[in-house]
Amino acid sequence: MKKTKSWVRRLVGLGVALGIFCAAAIFAGYVYLSRAIEERFAGRLWSVPAVVLSDSLVIYPGMPLGAARFEEVLTARGYRLTTASTPSPGEYVLGKDEIRVYFRDFSYPGTALKSRQVLVRFQGEKVVSLEESGASRPYVAVEPVVLARLFGENRESRLLIRLKDVPDHLIKAVIAIEDRRFFEHRGIDWWGIARALWTDLVAGRIVQGGSTITQQLVKNYFLEPKRTVKRKLLEAAMALVLEARYTKEDILEMYLNEIYLGQWRSMAIHGVGEAAQFYFGRNVEDLSLGESAVLAGMIQAPNRYSPYRNLDLCRERRDVVLQRMRDLEFISPQAYQQAQSEPIRTAPRAAFGTVAPYYIDLVKAELEAIYSKDTLASEGLVIYTAYNPEMALEAEKTIREGLAELEGRNPRLRVKDPTERLQAALVVVHPKTGALTALVGGRDYARSSFNRALQAHRQPGSAFKPFVYLAALDQLTPVSFIEDVPKVYQVGGMVWTPRNYDGRYRGLVTVQEALTYSLNAATVNMAAQIGFEQVVQTARRLGFRSRLEPYPSLALGAFEVTPLELAGAYAALANEGQRPELMTLRKVVTPKGTVLERRHVEMTTVTSAAKAFLITHMLQNVVKEGTARGLSSLGITFPCAGKTGTSSDYRDSWFVGYTSDLLALVWVGFDDNRSTGLSGAAGALRLWARFMKGVRPWISPQPFTVPPGVVEQLVCTESSHLGTAECLHTRPVYFLEELVPSAGSPLYGH
Repeated sequence: MKKTKSWVRRLVGLGVALGIFCAAAIFAGYVYLSRAIEERFAGRLWSVPAVVLSDSLVIYPGMPLGAARFEEVLTARGYRLTTASTPSPGEYVLGKDEIRVYFRDFSYPGTALKSRQVLVRFQGEKVVSLEESGASRPYVAVEPVVLARLFGENRESRLLIRLKDVPDHLIKAVIAIEDRRFFEHRGIDWWGIARALWTDLVAGRIVQGGSTITQQLVKNYFLEPKRTVKRKLLEAAMALVLEARYTKEDILEMYLNEIYLGQWRSMAIHGVGEAAQFYFGRNVEDLSLGESAVLAGMIQAPNRYSPYRNLDLCRERRDVVLQRMRDLEFISPQAYQQAQSEPIRTAPRAAFGTVAPYYIDLVKAELEAIYSKDTLASEGLVIYTAYNPEMALEAEKTIREGLAELEGRNPRLRVKDPTERLQAALVVVHPKTGALTALVGGRDYARSSFNRALQAHRQPGSAFKPFVYLAALDQLTPVSFIEDVPKVYQVGGMVWTPRNYDGRYRGLVTVQEALTYSLNAATVNMAAQIGFEQVVQTARRLGFRSRLEPYPSLALGAFEVTPLELAGAYAALANEGQRPELMTLRKVVTPKGTVLERRHVEMTTVTSAAKAFLITHMLQNVVKEGTARGLSSLGITFPCAGKTGTSSDYRDSWFVGYTSDLLALVWVGFDDNRSTGLSGAAGALRLWARFMKGVRPWISPQPFTVPPGVVEQLVCTESSHLGTAECLHTRPVYFLEELVPSAGSPLYGH
């Protein structure tokens, strides 16, 4: 008997010790897991890539914008056309000469635009009125376009949301299909597991899973995807700890931000915020019941049930979710029927992914000089740029269609090898601010990421001549005579004679005539007169950094420069002698709204406003009468100035032109430097005209303003003397006030 009691006591003692040991182990495990969870949640929960945004857009009455072009604006931002009488956020309705659009909330750090319905009325290709809530508006700001996300290795795209912003029907849809007892269990749903096992047993295969939302969050956020018994036990343990440490609302918010909801190219869509934008062009708070059911149904197999990949399967799965919601009395029978009959309308896919890759490469290079790649890939920075989506899309279209047109007109330009095709670059600048609004470095980034606008060093040919003439304005006037005759120049023991393209030499010509008709001999002779070193110094002041030497051929653009370099120098002419620093980045903002970087307009005085105006006025004459006179037949009727450029053997075709508010440069050529057979007028000028007509709604060209320091005088046409009573024909000419000759005096300038 005593032995039995002793054995029982030992057994009880062993049981107590084992219980204490198990309790201690459970407590230790709880503490360990709690600490691991706390440490993870104390830091940044997710790596959120930096988002690169375009500049915003303002629509106003009187703007030369038609309904079709305005639709393109909306489509680029993911807005959807609807046939409903009233649009929902992210949608627009077409009417007769009007578009009613429901602008969604746009809330990024640094920019906040409230949702609003706006009625835009048109008359032909013009906005005539804007109405909001029955009242007229002087303008409407349209949100920026998301240009790119600067991913890290995982390439996860995520737009973080707060639970309070999630519509109740989305929460109920997710709970109904994923975890109907979410608000009742404590991390593990034993009834759910039993129900799933029974369903699987009856079906003879795995039909249902028993994982709760909490377990799914643990699995996706903390654990490896590999299925093992150890992982399942750890998943259950961590789910219990998570439920003990956090509220249901916290867990649900983390889950809705974490879940994987599909793939777009190499980009993984995570969270309902990003998915709402990607699939429906809506903010999450604007989702309809049917759209919420689509997203909830996709959680099980995102790519299988994607509305882009299989609309029928997507609709069937949505209806399963709606049926479950009705069975659980989460929605009424009427709401169920209405949502079930709702068509699934997706956002334009063109609104997602990286656009403007050549421009983004430039932005990334500038950012990586300031921030680490890890910072850009993980800290959710918002990058505001000077990029104008409408102009940039027109630039891409111009190169694509313009090169195809040139190839169609010139059979010798057609080649079979796509890597050897004719190429082009297009740079667009606001000269008053230096904003680089568009940049295209080639016809197809997918085939060649080489950015010709930044990296190609090419001879500018006659497009360099305006800077030669600018250097001469201290000594010569537009009607000073220079010699258009062939002369021999010696360079390094070699002799060289500049030749005019048409083989004709005109003797004495005015400075303006020489620039208007791009006379090579006259230009070199003038450069020799003022000094080639003076030309180099002038070019350096205007921003040229490439190699330039004081040789006679410099005057004809024989030294290679980049298109961006040339565009920056012309911007100084277009901006009254103030060279703007070309700007892509406007500001960099943290998720909390702190501005880390802000770029301001920076100008450097490189010449006087008066001299810049004289060159601009002479370049207007190039457009009216000279080598660029073909612009009028191509539909360019507004005031503009510009210069063609053709390098030796027709290897490069250039045109740089500007209005009072926009400058665009076009280069056309082959990468291997072989001849195109295209002059500047036959090649680049045609693309420039196509582009400028396309961006006409976004510019307001005005006559160039005459600055102080410029005097207008009548000059005798026959002699280029100042006009007198004896002169039969006179014409007005602009002079620098310090170089206005006396009446009747000769204007040779020698």
